[in-house]
Amino acid sequence: MESAFKKVRLIQGALLLAIPLFAWAAEIGRGSGSSDWTWRHWLAMGLCVWSVSGAFRLRSRLLRRSKEKLMNNAADAKAAKQWEAGQVISLAMAEGVAFWGLVIRMVFHGTLWQASIFYVMGVFLLLYWTPRMPSRTAST
Repeated sequence: MESAFKKVRLIQGALLLAIPLFAWAAEIGRGSGSSDWTWRHWLAMGLCVWSVSGAFRLRSRLLRRSKEKLMNNAADAKAAKQWEAGQVISLAMAEGVAFWGLVIRMVFHGTLWQASIFYVMGVFLLLYWTPRMPSRTAST
């Protein structure tokens, strides 16, 4: 379980470092962009909200089951894999929110402040969903 925890924390760190790289890549050769919110911007926002709500539900379901099993038997390999999968999936969904900032800036020609909304939310979710070792007193 300790190695899975370290692996998930490493993944989280790599994903956190990727967000400033997204922002930097999106700014290469870009003008100021248009600050108008078009239907495409709203569609991207709606897809992000839908994605995050799904990630909350999936994370809750996967982690609740695995934590209950791990509290009873810390050596349960299947529960450890389920815990790891729940963590990685939720971190990937948070990174997806930040990726939409790149899309807003590069594809939809939005402004930096529009893309920053997605970058900040991605960082917030990655930090909010920081992996923690399951313990007897831990909650989901």
